[in-house]
Amino acid sequence: MWDESKHPRTGDGRFDVAKNPAPESPLAGEGPVSVEDQMLDVEFQFGVGPEQVKRDHLISHALAAIANSGTEDVVFFGGTALSRTLLTDLRLSEDIDLIALGDRGEISDRIEQSLDRALRRPFGRVTFTPRLRDARHPEPSVMTAGGIRVQIQLLSAEGYPPWPTEVVDIEQRYADAPPARMRVLTPEGFVASKLSAWVDREAPRDLYDLWALTQRGNITPEAAALFGKYGPFTSTRGISFVRVPTDAEWDAALDHQCIVGVRPREAAEMVQAALNDLG
Repeated sequence: MWDESKHPRTGDGRFDVAKNPAPESPLAGEGPVSVEDQMLDVEFQFGVGPEQVKRDHLISHALAAIANSGTEDVVFFGGTALSRTLLTDLRLSEDIDLIALGDRGEISDRIEQSLDRALRRPFGRVTFTPRLRDARHPEPSVMTAGGIRVQIQLLSAEGYPPWPTEVVDIEQRYADAPPARMRVLTPEGFVASKLSAWVDREAPRDLYDLWALTQRGNITPEAAALFGKYGPFTSTRGISFVRVPTDAEWDAALDHQCIVGVRPREAAEMVQAALNDLG
């Protein structure tokens, strides 16, 4: 049986990588695997603290509830969508970003009702501050369940680029989380939207995701053409990587979500090179 007491933690609650350079996974032993062991394994895999994993676990249940509310008029996008589709091993994101393709008020109420029904038994009372329908763009609603807080942003499709979408299975990670199929951006749509986000805000998480997409070979002519059609520039040649996050900004944004796999300047150079290769 795996003995957690043999694996020291740091002051912020994470397993001490310096003292556990290659710790044995809680899933390495024989016999049935509990959700608790799965959560410990996620801590090891991503190098994060237990609170981050508890939030990720709640997000899995929330995604199943949202999926049950319907897939035709709700798009799941952003970093968490990427982390549950193309980049499942990269980082743990912390919020849920959605686009309403129909009446936002009606969709908001439907999602809230589905979340309340699905989460009340495993997590306890569910609250939304403010209610989803009352959250003003681009401010999110904060859902609280079992003392865990998750930001949920539901945007109107009006004014948002019509990136192509598809319905796919979502990575749920935990055995007690029901399966979920959701409408998400296509791989080309994810790349084009992340490039657009980088142009808009130059956030570390956007560059990190782009680096990982580059590693997967997702920087393609089709993605570049989509960016040129709906993004802020008519060509990816207009994207600048002159200013990249400092090492301090990079670590502050990413260190609590993952074991950071690259430094910011190297990430920028790799994404730039992939774009240059497109011509």
